[in-house]
Amino acid sequence: MSSEEVEIEEEKKTRKPIDGAFRQQRLPAWQPVLTPRSVLPAFFIVGILFVPIGGLLYWSSGRVDEIMIDYSHCGDYDVPVYLAPNLYSYLYPKGIDLETMEAPAYHFENTTIFQDPNFKNPNNMTFKRCVVDFSVPRMMKGPVYMYYRLTNFYQNHRLYIKNYDPNQLLGHIVSRGLLKTSCDPLAYNDEGKVIYPCGLVANSMFNDTASNLTSITTGGNYTFSTTNIAWPEDIQKYRPTEYPLEQLAPPPNWALRYPGGQYTADYPPPDLRTMERLMVWMHMAALPDFRKIWARNDNDDLPAGRWRVYIDMNFDTLQYKGTKWLVLSATSPLGGRNPYIGIAYIAVGGLCILAGLCFSLALWIKPRKLGDESYLSWNKEGGGLPTNKRRKKLEKGE
Repeated sequence: MSSEEVEIEEEKKTRKPIDGAFRQQRLPAWQPVLTPRSVLPAFFIVGILFVPIGGLLYWSSGRVDEIMIDYSHCGDYDVPVYLAPNLYSYLYPKGIDLETMEAPAYHFENTTIFQDPNFKNPNNMTFKRCVVDFSVPRMMKGPVYMYYRLTNFYQNHRLYIKNYDPNQLLGHIVSRGLLKTSCDPLAYNDEGKVIYPCGLVANSMFNDTASNLTSITTGGNYTFSTTNIAWPEDIQKYRPTEYPLEQLAPPPNWALRYPGGQYTADYPPPDLRTMERLMVWMHMAALPDFRKIWARNDNDDLPAGRWRVYIDMNFDTLQYKGTKWLVLSATSPLGGRNPYIGIAYIAVGGLCILAGLCFSLALWIKPRKLGDESYLSWNKEGGGLPTNKRRKKLEKGE
């Protein structure tokens, strides 16, 4: 067999794509050449835009009023005590006199009635309720949000994040093997009943309950709503369970709210569609110091004065050396209090301007002659790709 026949035979067997602009990635495209004339203006434009935007965000964030109170050790005091300065924080604009303001105070009292209407006490247990008195130095314009803040709680642990079953939350009956894979060690209790909702995430839900605010100054009330705190998309992920009642058991940390630690006809499993606080908790925090929304008031301003709030202390943070805070915050047209976004914009804009100045100075001190752009591969015929016999034959139509 001659060499020409071998070459023809190889061309017949080849699986290479047909030569063409599309298949060989030679379509017309914008391929910019980065020169000082194009790069330096980009640096200055980004810097000039980002710095004022960052300044506006930082200024807007600084005008948001915020109060934070650490009540982790409230259970240690049965008489009112004033908090140390490191246990509370008032973030207000300059001009507000916080030095002469009365510091927050707290103490606990024993009770047997939960403030959350969904929590019952069939076992008649006694627990502590924290009474927190605090001052609002000036009127907080609505909407006003109530958050809880936890520290040293690692929701971002890999084994913790995936320890729940989304199908069970949707109400479906899940096979035993799949449920153990998703929720072990809290998939089944010692009696073999299905823990509902299963997993470490639901079991560790933050369950302190804060009341509405009562004015010590005037005796009035400021009411919060616990609805519309979850995303609408989240509500679609929760449905009533299809499991028979006798097959279910509450999570260990929920068991004290049910007679003998069991679901009954009088104390049935919760309807997860209505538990927006659980939905908020199920959104994992990326850092060990985080806050989550607990309630909101979208319509009313919070007047200045001395206020009182009652908090059922069900969630123990001292066992893992963490803290829990009550947070009250207003908002602005650009969002809540978050100076870091403004700082980030200012930092990026400043770095761009600095880089532009440095490159401009370097170009002025020691200019460099640019090369001939016609030698760039994409400016050559065929996009700079090497030629071969097969390509020439295809171009001729042979």
